[in-house]
Amino acid sequence: MKRNNKIIAVAHLLFLAAIIVLSVLHSYGLKFGRFEKYIRMLRKSGKKIDNDNTSTNNNHSKKSNTPSLDYGTGNMFDLIATRYDFVNRLLALNMDMSWRRTMVQELGLLPGDKVLDLATGTADVAILIATEGLLAVDVNDSNACVNSNEDKVCINVGEKRTSSLEVLGLDPSQNMIAVGKEKVKALGLDDLVRLDIADARALSGVKDSSFDKATMSFGIRNVPEREKVLCEIHRVLKKNDNSKMAILEFSEPGEESGIMGFGARLFIRHVVPVIGALFSGAPTEYLHLQNSIKHFPSPSEFNALIANVKCGKGKKKSGGFHVEPVINMNFGSVQLYQASPF
Repeated sequence: MKRNNKIIAVAHLLFLAAIIVLSVLHSYGLKFGRFEKYIRMLRKSGKKIDNDNTSTNNNHSKKSNTPSLDYGTGNMFDLIATRYDFVNRLLALNMDMSWRRTMVQELGLLPGDKVLDLATGTADVAILIATEGLLAVDVNDSNACVNSNEDKVCINVGEKRTSSLEVLGLDPSQNMIAVGKEKVKALGLDDLVRLDIADARALSGVKDSSFDKATMSFGIRNVPEREKVLCEIHRVLKKNDNSKMAILEFSEPGEESGIMGFGARLFIRHVVPVIGALFSGAPTEYLHLQNSIKHFPSPSEFNALIANVKCGKGKKKSGGFHVEPVINMNFGSVQLYQASPF
């Protein structure tokens, strides 16, 4: 298993190297062996390139192409929902599913757990949680599979579930939830996974202390008011030894990550916007992805934010989180944050 992971990592690096070269050439006007005019290499002067290869000379008459940090709303993801899984698998060579599995495995799921998955998107994590915690008997031979583009998950249909957990997946994007519901239905997980529309900053429909575990993957960097999200998670989690929060998120690798981290930084800055735009048809949305990762706190800073957040009702806010060491993945570009509420 470890050898396979190393092979995948090396293949990923080779892929990144090729894409980085092509993306950088493209960004300076060289299109795969065919010279075009350089696209007015005036980035240093603050001018932006339009799709028709013209540049903007007046920053006051036209808005910058770079989206604001609060651009990652449900409406944004509505535009890319049907292509979201495919582009994710392409950019990460399917490694994003292994990151999600690591998070789910670290939860320490127990029979009967109720799990809240925020920013559930197309329900990848919700499905993993349900299948990981599934206890069944009298399994028949009929299988159901959902093919999330390049990642296939299969379970047995007709299982008699003697004891299993429940998952509630919430997301602000109606279209992402619609795609997720199709995947859940295809797997026959309707009785374990429920999906609905909600904003992680205000979970008004979720009762206090009603969940054992809470997860959020690649979503919190899209929310400027991160303390609100953390305190909403704190509110809905039970306060006992079994309770846990897990957040999976990107960051730009620091200098300490070495050459691998340098390659990952180039990938995030140059490859993600180009390849994301090419295969999704939504350039602004994938420029936001690169921009939001660039401005997200470092792993140590975000872990400190979790450790120092004060939650509770009224003026007296005595609740918070006990944090665990950060787990770094993918050459320091992906982090798993874990904490227990008190």
